[in-house]
Amino acid sequence: MTAESNRSADTGRQQTWASGDYARIGNLWILVSESLCESVGIVPGRRVLDVASGSGNAALAAARRMAVVTGLDFVPELVQQAKVRAAADRLEVTFEVGDAERLPYADASFDTVLSVFGVMFVPDQQRAAHELARVLRPGGRIGLANWTPDGFMGQVFGLVREYAPSAPATPSPTEWGTEPHIHRLLGRHVTSIDTAERHWTFRFASTNAFVEYFRNNFGPVNRAFSLLDMGGQRALTADFTEVINNANESGADTVVVRSRYLEVVAIR
Repeated sequence: MTAESNRSADTGRQQTWASGDYARIGNLWILVSESLCESVGIVPGRRVLDVASGSGNAALAAARRMAVVTGLDFVPELVQQAKVRAAADRLEVTFEVGDAERLPYADASFDTVLSVFGVMFVPDQQRAAHELARVLRPGGRIGLANWTPDGFMGQVFGLVREYAPSAPATPSPTEWGTEPHIHRLLGRHVTSIDTAERHWTFRFASTNAFVEYFRNNFGPVNRAFSLLDMGGQRALTADFTEVINNANESGADTVVVRSRYLEVVAIR
């Protein structure tokens, strides 16, 4: 790829994630970040980096544990959302715009590096994994939460890739949600890797409410709909509805859907 095409692809990814209202999506799984912070054992005074921080869930969770926290995201609009949330919660967090493939920090700058449903979306997975380890001190911990390919959200991303393929093509982000791939990405950079399959539960009043919430607020789904004509939008709505109905554990009146994710704790 040329430098110009790289810039174009970067801009496209930024626009995708800036579309909709990611803060409303991130609010759905706030407790995933709280759980991850417990798993990695964040304590007061630890230097913590939240990579691809989105609207700041993991960074804010770490700050509640009195860590010294920096959050970094590729999308300026999401960084601004995170700053607003930190101010509202009266938490001290430094939020910056930056690229997970080129972290702007010196080697061994942090005690803990986190990413919740974030770094999994970078195009160059090997480079991002290297960067996570590079900025971590020896003995420090990496904590990740990544959607699995066979879970509900994995199926949603499969629909997005089917209806709105990325250009240029990029690896599936849900590969980060498989134990073998995590070992391929991080194995040579760390001394140990522990994984646990966990679930997050979505609750909506109806299937239609679920589809519309994601369509209006979640960047990748919003973009997929925006690229389609009316016929394509109806087809995507039908397929999305089918995925929800197949996963619904509640019945006809409401929607309760569990989605698997892989929690990863690695020690450098």
